[in-house]
Amino acid sequence: MKQFVILLAVVLAAPAFAGTKAYTKNGEGGQIVLTDEVCEADPTMLRAYFFTEAHYTEEGCWKDDDTTIFAVWDQQGKYRYRKSIFKVVNQW
Repeated sequence: MKQFVILLAVVLAAPAFAGTKAYTKNGEGGQIVLTDEVCEADPTMLRAYFFTEAHYTEEGCWKDDDTTIFAVWDQQGKYRYRKSIFKVVNQW
């Protein structure tokens, strides 16, 4: 029984390690969110998404270029953001 409880605790805690890495407000009343998940469109990058106040959401990929975040959005194209504008949830 003790082993089951430990296994259950590990399984339930696992999602806590995945998810949001950093986020920032965007000019559309929403946020840009950088995750630690592998991006499906480009496995060399990580998954990102943004949403607006009007409920528009778009997927993209991102990578850390030391002082900037390079993002490639599905519809909006390529952008660079100053790394300093992001609030970090998990370590870079």
